[in-house]
Amino acid sequence: MISVGNQALKQKEYNVYVDESGDEGIKRGSKYFILTALIVDKEKDLEVSKNVDEIKNKLNIDIKSQLHWKNIKGYRKKLMITKTVEESDVTLINIIIDTDEILFLTTTDIYYHFSGYLFERISWFVRDRKAVANINISSRGENLTKKNLVHFLKKNHREFKIDYHRINDIKIIANAKRKMLQLADSCCSALGQAIKYADTKHYKYIYHLKSKLYMYKGNYISYGIKYVPSNVELPLEISNLIDFLDNKKSELSPD
Repeated sequence: MISVGNQALKQKEYNVYVDESGDEGIKRGSKYFILTALIVDKEKDLEVSKNVDEIKNKLNIDIKSQLHWKNIKGYRKKLMITKTVEESDVTLINIIIDTDEILFLTTTDIYYHFSGYLFERISWFVRDRKAVANINISSRGENLTKKNLVHFLKKNHREFKIDYHRINDIKIIANAKRKMLQLADSCCSALGQAIKYADTKHYKYIYHLKSKLYMYKGNYISYGIKYVPSNVELPLEISNLIDFLDNKKSELSPD
């Protein structure tokens, strides 16, 4: 059950920022729809958020303006963003949904359904740290509400292993109002571009984020990067990315 702040004892808290990349429309949108959670210790949130100001300064973006990956032009500028995240005290969880392989869901249910995989991993992360999560989700229209999301996940609770006692609160917030949501957008979009272009140049974005991926017992597959549906063969562009992350460090040229 989501306690929404109803805790008997003060627990360690993590702030979680969730954004998405791609279009979840089945057979009419992008092939891959990605959900990303950026997790930060609540006590370090303000410190890490200052990195967004640093990025804006380097890109000559007004400090009050929104940092949006799709508006950044130039490979090295985008690489600078992922390098800044690499140096930040955050953890990333990515759910990659192959919309071409979705058979039994409607387009309107894709976001809600696959959020279950994200919430699973968020709850695992904070559980192992004896903590709770404050989840901030980038708003995406009138249909996405806390009530609808929680209702859907609980209705389908047997499919997901979500420890709701570890979720302290959920908020739906406009991306422009939270610097950390803008950073989550950059990480999510970087992964989207790496998969889309599927080359060494763009895989470097994620190479710089590898150390930030959620790992369990040294493994980030199915934790920091989860591909669904899992009952089909891993697509070449994703298996190549994983191979690059694991084995291709020596091929990296200086940036």
